[in-house]
Amino acid sequence: MEATIGGTKRHLLDLAAASDRSSFHFEVACPRVRSEPRGDTSFFDDMSALDVQLHIVPMTRAIRPIDDWRATWALVRLIHRGRYDIVHTHSTKAGVVGRVAAMLAPGARIVHTPHGFYFLNFASPIARAPLRWLEAMLGRATSALIALSEGERQVAGEIVQPRKVRKIPLTFAPFEPVPRAEARRRLGLPADAPIVGTTARFTEQKAPFDIAETFAAIYRRRPDARFLWTNDGELRTQVEDRLRELDVHKATSLPGFVTDARSLLTALDVYLHMARWEGVPYSIMEVMTAGVPIVAARAVGTTDLIEHERTGLLVEPGDIPAAAAATLRLLTHSDEARTLATEAHAAVAVYHDAEAMARATELVYRELVRER
Repeated sequence: MEATIGGTKRHLLDLAAASDRSSFHFEVACPRVRSEPRGDTSFFDDMSALDVQLHIVPMTRAIRPIDDWRATWALVRLIHRGRYDIVHTHSTKAGVVGRVAAMLAPGARIVHTPHGFYFLNFASPIARAPLRWLEAMLGRATSALIALSEGERQVAGEIVQPRKVRKIPLTFAPFEPVPRAEARRRLGLPADAPIVGTTARFTEQKAPFDIAETFAAIYRRRPDARFLWTNDGELRTQVEDRLRELDVHKATSLPGFVTDARSLLTALDVYLHMARWEGVPYSIMEVMTAGVPIVAARAVGTTDLIEHERTGLLVEPGDIPAAAAATLRLLTHSDEARTLATEAHAAVAVYHDAEAMARATELVYRELVRER
């Protein structure tokens, strides 16, 4: 794994914590920290605390041919030395270098979990085509592809043989949100102002400029509103500049990466999620657990969790006026907001089972080992 932050990090930690150590010896190859950690550097220590053997393999998020070849060759040596039964790659960069390494050190069966197909980040078919082709080529050598949502399963079935695709819904351990007043106090937010917020990383996938534009559109209609954005990322400086240009920065709190952000979601009146592609967003599941109403862009993964006008409000990706209008609607109609949040809280309960996710993943491993 290269992506040692965000949902990919959470997923692998949950799998490791729930894995059957009596049947499986579990090791992880990853960088010590991500090349652009931006606030969250906890993965290595968190995984070490689970008594998992870690192998430091430097990887970069960006495409850097020399660095990528070095990472691939380091993984070839590791896989050859370890004589593993299964090599399981997670997310885009490790999905490329890890699967190539496994092909160059044959013997192990290859499993891949995309955590969102990167080519979905591009609207243009011309831009998508080479990335989609790469996924299809790597898919030929992949023994099983684990999709974390129905939407991702459908996309996967278009680029690899459908018999290779296994749908294992993303799950997580529930948590206890703090009371609303306490959450606002900890975050330094006003007790009575309407507050719209997000925990989206400042990265292209999460459409941070769409969020900034939506904040501004809301602020023009509701100058009493305040905004909270807890996270970090490589685009933070540019987004902050845009917030200033839109004259909404003075109403926006940007505390950076907050370790216990999910327990403080209760500070919000509405949560805004504008990501244009996902695997399955942990953030949405956490917001549903916290009982906060959601406005989100329709995207693979997100639509698996949110049913429009039952468990949240959905808008088209990039539709700033619609996102602002939906948010204002929930700020104005508190009864509707409460109903959506209540329905969402009940709906997300089925995802509170990391043990089931781990057992289903282990069944894939067992099946592939039997086929060898």
